[in-house]
Amino acid sequence: MPRRKRFERQDPPPPMVMTERDSHILETVYHYRALTQTHIQRLLFTDTSATVPQRRLSLLYHNGYLERQALPSIGGVVTSPIVYLLDRRGGEYLIQQRGYDEVRWKRSDNQVGHEFIEHRLMMNSFRIEVVLACQRLGLPLLDWQDDTTLSQDYDRVVVAGHKQPIPIVPDGYFAIQLPNGDKNHFFLEIDRGKMESKRFQRKVAGYISYAHSGQSERRFNTRKFRVLTVVLSAVRAANLQQATEKIGGQQRFWFGVLDALHAEAVLTEAVWSVAGRPALAPLLKIGE
Repeated sequence: MPRRKRFERQDPPPPMVMTERDSHILETVYHYRALTQTHIQRLLFTDTSATVPQRRLSLLYHNGYLERQALPSIGGVVTSPIVYLLDRRGGEYLIQQRGYDEVRWKRSDNQVGHEFIEHRLMMNSFRIEVVLACQRLGLPLLDWQDDTTLSQDYDRVVVAGHKQPIPIVPDGYFAIQLPNGDKNHFFLEIDRGKMESKRFQRKVAGYISYAHSGQSERRFNTRKFRVLTVVLSAVRAANLQQATEKIGGQQRFWFGVLDALHAEAVLTEAVWSVAGRPALAPLLKIGE
């Protein structure tokens, strides 16, 4: 009997009984848009072996709740990482069984290129570590908006020396509340090493003007935001920091290497480089 392809659903699908954790998987994939099994296990299956989420994800896929896609790899589709996205039955389930007024998903949302998926997965890797860090420290994560939400309605800011206003469309925005009640606001930029320095400097100039213009206060209730740029290597972080400093970007701009930004370190350990500072610094100082 020929072996079934990884990206071919069983017909008929295997029987399954929806569990509470299955519901959480669907909600999580919906909110994050694209996740690997490793991501899902890190968030929802910390108390089990990898075979448990693998089995549940397989059932959700074959029963039409989730879609599978492959990321390109040297070994081809057979060895490529699997990415999970919401599918039609998953969206229907969230409305019918989880009380969602609407699910902003359509089939075309899954018809995206590998560049988009890889960018999204990198952003989600960082987001998951922040979520877990906040849970670990007991800090409220007040908000998280991704680029899909932010790009629907955004500000443009006038910057001296630029002919056209610069759009402010970060890859993410989130806020964390400290024990003393203070709120820290962050804009997120995901860099996979493919942006020229001049284009990045344009973003920096936009953020500087954005804070001074008061537009950030009207939309996000703060002028005291920081811009976090997550990169894949220390060399890239140093290059972007230097480019930022060249146009006057200072302590508002922080740079972190993804591999060092795990839950135990991302918020409270000195793993971030900061424009205008010589030493690494922690993102938050709890208790000060």
